[in-house]
Amino acid sequence: MKLNNQAKIGLVTVICLLGQGYIFTYILGVEPNPLLSFVPLIPYVVYIYARGKRTWYYNQPLYWMAVVIVLTLLDIAPFVYEALGRSGVV
Repeated sequence: MKLNNQAKIGLVTVICLLGQGYIFTYILGVEPNPLLSFVPLIPYVVYIYARGKRTWYYNQPLYWMAVVIVLTLLDIAPFVYEALGRSGVV
């Protein structure tokens, strides 16, 4: 089965959102601001907008997937640091 670029980026976005929610809820036990939880969705929305423009970056799905993953990790990082501080590790 061959997926188009939009489906690939959408799949990575959904996996990141679900993974982020799982980490926040069951591993870290925090409840971040709901707006912060949707940050990984922003590149996907921008990608859909770029689709109409047919620019060079539209045909580079790996860049978009990397941005989604990096934003997800950046969302989680402060809460991990805070959790480590509470446990006395940092």
